[in-house]
This record gives sequence, C-alpha cells and structure tokens, in this order.
Amino acid sequence: MKAVVYEKPGRANGRVREIPVPVCGDDQVLMKVMSCGICKPAESSHDRKGSLMGRYPATPGHEFSGVAETVGKNVTHIQPGDRITADNGIPCGSCRYCQKGQFTSCEHFLSQGHNLPGGFSQFLLCRGDKVYRIPDSVSFDSASLCELIGCALNCVDRAELRYGDNVAVIGCGSSGSIIAQLLRHSCAGRVVALDREPSKLERIAKAGVETVLVDPNDLTRHESVLREHFPDGLDVIIDAAGDDGPMFESSIRLLAPRGRYVLYSFFYFEPKTVRLDPGLLIRKDLKITGSPFQMFRFQDCLDALENGKVDSSLVISRAYPLDNYFEALDAVMNDNTVMKVIIHPNE
Repeated sequence: MKAVVYEKPGRANGRVREIPVPVCGDDQVLMKVMSCGICKPAESSHDRKGSLMGRYPATPGHEFSGVAETVGKNVTHIQPGDRITADNGIPCGSCRYCQKGQFTSCEHFLSQGHNLPGGFSQFLLCRGDKVYRIPDSVSFDSASLCELIGCALNCVDRAELRYGDNVAVIGCGSSGSIIAQLLRHSCAGRVVALDREPSKLERIAKAGVETVLVDPNDLTRHESVLREHFPDGLDVIIDAAGDDGPMFESSIRLLAPRGRYVLYSFFYFEPKTVRLDPGLLIRKDLKITGSPFQMFRFQDCLDALENGKVDSSLVISRAYPLDNYFEALDAVMNDNTVMKVIIHPNE
C-alpha cells in the first residue's frame, strides 16, 4: 500500500512510498482510509524539526475516516464494510494521571500519526474500542473532522459558558470556525469571530456568526469596534489564532469582570512569551485557561455533524490524492486563505 513516510524529521526525509499492509489483530479494525485531514501544527512539525511525540520512521495523519476492511474477532460493534472513524489517542490507562481520569496528561500516551502509524496511508490499523460508525448522512470528509471537533468541544467546555455570555473567537481557521459554530448553537448570547483574512470571515458569516476584520498593523481598529458593540466587555475570548503576542496582550483588556480567556491555539514560533498585568487579572477577577486536546468525544462529534451544528463545508477548503500530499501540505503552510485540506488515500 502507499503511505507518507518520514524516515526522520524534515521534508528531505519524507516521501510517498510503498509499505506492507498491516495485519489485523483480534482486537483491531483495519480501516481502508478514505479521508485524512492535514493538521497544520502536527504535519508541519514532522516536515520541519519533528513532532514532540514523533517516533520515526513515522506516517503522519491523526484525523481520518474510512471503511472497515477487516474486523478482529473480538470486535462486535463494527462489521466489515461499515463506514467508520476512530479516535487517534490511546492513553495507557495505568499511570497516575490516567488513574485520575486525566487521560490527556498520560505519561505513556500513544497517538496515531505521531508515535503510531497515521492516516496518510491507504490502510490503517485502529484499536477496536476506539472505532465509531459514521451516520449515513455524514460524508467521509466530514467525519475526518471528528478529532478536531472533539478539541473544539473541549474548548467550549473550558470557557465555562453561562447563559447569555458574549463571546469572541480570535482566528477563524478550521479550529476557530468549528468553535464559533459550536458556540452559535450553545447558550451563548452573541458570538463574534475575528480574523485578518476576509475570506475566512465570509465563510463563518454563513453560519450566522458576527465578524470583525483585524488589521495586524493597527489593533486599535478592531478593538474600537468590539468596545462599541460590547461596551460592558466580553465574557469570554477564545484565542484560536496563536503566534500573536501583541494580540493576546491587547485582547485580554477587552474582557468584562470575571471574564475568561481560553488559549486554544499553540504558539508555533519563538518567542513564546507574552506580557501580562497581574493587577488587571486581580482587579477584574479574570481567568486565563488552556484548552488541551480531548478524547472519548467522537459520538458527540458525529452527532454535531449529523445535526448540522458543524457545517464541514465552512471548514474544508480542498482535497488532494495521496500522491500530492506534499503539494497539499505546502498549500496549508503557505497560503493563509486555505483552511482544512483533506487527503484521499484511496482516490
């Protein structure tokens, strides 16, 4: 079968090549991969200095869906031919964090696409208890968003929403778009999305989300708009942009008393430090919280897709065959208008 393989980190060490089809065990499902999404931070890390969790040689890709090709004898909820997706994260279940239910902090965490083979391949072995059946109305491309939707759901939970809260989402790429859509269907009052790229704002506006264009050379422009629209301040700000220290430092001042600032997106490039006024946090009783990835939410994610709470057409920009993986990755890394790109390994 064909697969993307990095012998070690770096573009010079990666190529699409033939590798053996994995053998399905009794507790596993062999998936024929139909769709696998490119995650910019994860896939760019393999392509540059290497993933923090990477184990090389590595096949990336942790957002996947497909068809159950072979099903192990101990797996009873899936049948060959079923349309499926699978949760890529596998905690050990026995370390001190797993025993406390803090699975994302697992000391021996395994993840397909990082330290286990991922979905940029024609076939992929999945643990049977991590596999979910896709509803008939949900496409393979849409189902491949489940891992990302799960992270977005966790972010919404971390915001500790109260009925009527006014929320701003900074950054309207694939993650920001999904977060804004979920908020639009939550108990939040008004939801506004911010981005410097007009085409991304045009997409999310179709979901009924208010939009504000950001001028990276003059942050006071969007700040004045937000102060006019929300004179009492914003209850929640979710940062789904990353890599913008000045934006973070200025945005936190827009929070209302007891407001929450949720850091969803990673800061990819140095420096990774920002300046904060502790007095501001104390006077206004503000909370800053991080939002890590999440597991065990795939059924909720599929329900959100099936019920129209997440519209994948507002998130997915392009699709490529597996042979054009590196062309697709360059589009994600270098074109700010591109959002989620899907690879079709068996096209």
